[in-house]
Amino acid sequence: MLGARIATAAVLAAILIPGLIYGGVPAVALLVAVFGGTAIWELSTNLSGLKRFPSNALTVVLGLLLVLAFYAFPLRFVWTAVVWLPLAVLLLHLFLYNVIENTIESETQMILVLMYVAVPLGHALLLSRLYLGIAWVFVVLVVVSLADAGAYFAGRSFGKHRFSAHVSPAKTLEGIVGGFAGGLAGMIVMKLIVPGLPTVGLLFWLTLILVVADVLGDLTASSIKRRLGIKDYGVVLPGHGGVLDRADALIFAFPATYHFLIFVSGSAVPL
Repeated sequence: MLGARIATAAVLAAILIPGLIYGGVPAVALLVAVFGGTAIWELSTNLSGLKRFPSNALTVVLGLLLVLAFYAFPLRFVWTAVVWLPLAVLLLHLFLYNVIENTIESETQMILVLMYVAVPLGHALLLSRLYLGIAWVFVVLVVVSLADAGAYFAGRSFGKHRFSAHVSPAKTLEGIVGGFAGGLAGMIVMKLIVPGLPTVGLLFWLTLILVVADVLGDLTASSIKRRLGIKDYGVVLPGHGGVLDRADALIFAFPATYHFLIFVSGSAVPL
């Protein structure tokens, strides 16, 4: 299992690192579309109201349109698209679905999937448009990845005090401490690679936020899986499960980073 996790992580790194460095914002859009679309499909096919065609396919299409909006539209139009999203889903069900009895279940689950997966991951595109945008995307990926690794090894080696036994029995307080240590290591690495990033003090607080986002993302995904009675969302990433099993922390991390930087931009971060 550990060997499969490491091999999968190496393959993903080999794709992501050169792609983001040389591809810039369009590469971020492509990666969000591919991985986000796959995550939407994984979650949709596990939900009772969306598991059948055309509901699952329509959810993926709407998710990809949202990614396109985050990529191509000015920011003010992005938020317009997000606000109109639930209404658009309702109208699609009104005009496209012949069986009216099950549409409430389908509508609410479709809105949940899009707001849970597509909108948060779309923040990677908003982040990539900021000053040092691609570097900030790497900060999120590196800090979250090393936080995951730190939590995994610390939890396995020292974990005794369970953090949330009813949702994620394997998560321990010792693992969270290890995750924070791993996240700090990731932050230091990124500061050394990109000296133009803000002060270590500000990056420390961002790292703390990202570690909290990592924990919340994992617990949220675990709670949904327990409610659905599944172990993993998919099988496309050996050792990790599905894309959504790997991206659960990023769903919280990208919006948290973007809005943190917007909040502090008045004094500490040039945007």
